[in-house]
Amino acid sequence: MNIQKVSLQVSLLSPPSSPLKIIADSARITRGIEESHYTDQDYFHLLYKLGHHSVMEHVCFSFRIEGISRACSHQLVRFRIGVSFTQRSQRYTNESNLQIIVPPSIEKNPSKYETYIEYIKHLQALYCDLLKTGIPKEDARFLLPNAAATSLIMTMNFRELMHACHLRLCTKAQWEIQQLFQAVKQEMHQYSPFLAHYLQPKCVFQGHCTEVKPCKSKDQIEEEWNQLQNNTL
Repeated sequence: MNIQKVSLQVSLLSPPSSPLKIIADSARITRGIEESHYTDQDYFHLLYKLGHHSVMEHVCFSFRIEGISRACSHQLVRFRIGVSFTQRSQRYTNESNLQIIVPPSIEKNPSKYETYIEYIKHLQALYCDLLKTGIPKEDARFLLPNAAATSLIMTMNFRELMHACHLRLCTKAQWEIQQLFQAVKQEMHQYSPFLAHYLQPKCVFQGHCTEVKPCKSKDQIEEEWNQLQNNTL
């Protein structure tokens, strides 16, 4: 049986040409501020500090995401506002050559890793046997594990993208979805370092940590919060 381990890949698809102008123009309509008062970047930062984030919903970004587990994709779909997903269908695709994700904690444990792979090979063999006996793919897929790799297109408006990063860039987030949003932020940084600057974990956004055991000191969080407010992070 062919079991293939795959790794995460994220690519930004056809981003908008002038997102800051779209956001700034939307806000100018509501606030009646003359265009000459602020640059688009300065205005965006002002809106961010004021909490006037609804205008950021007018700008959307689409990402092609490959090499994440079904377990990770189940976390993704919890984001429901201003988000669209199109995912690889196990009902229509043949998963005989199963691609999987291996958690680092299992990969670092040789004996458990071997057991993990053998178990998945057993599931894959049974899946293939079901197909050979005429069981449709939509029923055989019930055997497939959360480790099965998937691919999808995710579209988020920028307001929701900031919110997703608040939650998933936190070091307390599950390792795979944390890596996913780190990769999303890297893609955004390639496109616009300015916008990527606002994709921060919730402690930086709020100025304090709500976790029982923070990963940063109070002074460090406050410093990063001040830097974000002053647009110097």
